[in-house]
Amino acid sequence: MDFIAAEPPGPSDIAPESATNFAGLITVTAATLPLLRRAPRSRVVHVGSVLGFVPYAKVPVYCATKAAVHSLTVSLRRQLAASTVQVVEIIPPVVHTPLHRDMPSAPPMAMALERFLHRAVRGLDGGGDEIPIGLGRVSQTRARAAPKSLFSLINRDD
Repeated sequence: MDFIAAEPPGPSDIAPESATNFAGLITVTAATLPLLRRAPRSRVVHVGSVLGFVPYAKVPVYCATKAAVHSLTVSLRRQLAASTVQVVEIIPPVVHTPLHRDMPSAPPMAMALERFLHRAVRGLDGGGDEIPIGLGRVSQTRARAAPKSLFSLINRDD
């Protein structure tokens, strides 16, 4: 979404992405928590993004929703720490999926979907609270240690 265009995005442009990436996640999580809390052991799994840690300026709303996913996940993890519910965030890199179907080619350094799924399941089997995968691991670390340099790297084509 281009906020510097003559006609910046309006609420009807922003709402679907926000609803899908964040409001839907909140709704489903809130609806399932009563059931999950009754189980002897359960897990909430949210899918964040590298771009939730360091935004790509060409997709500001997407990045904002993924930052919100990360924040919500960390907060829920804290709230549910004494319960039987584990709160997990998978932090993928760019993954080659049908989301990119309108692009002339896959995004640079996109991970194959099968490889991502294998690594995500392996991470879930490992039991960690945050599962950074591929460039997700590098970005998560660098976003905390050197955010300006990573922001410049991700946005170098602007």
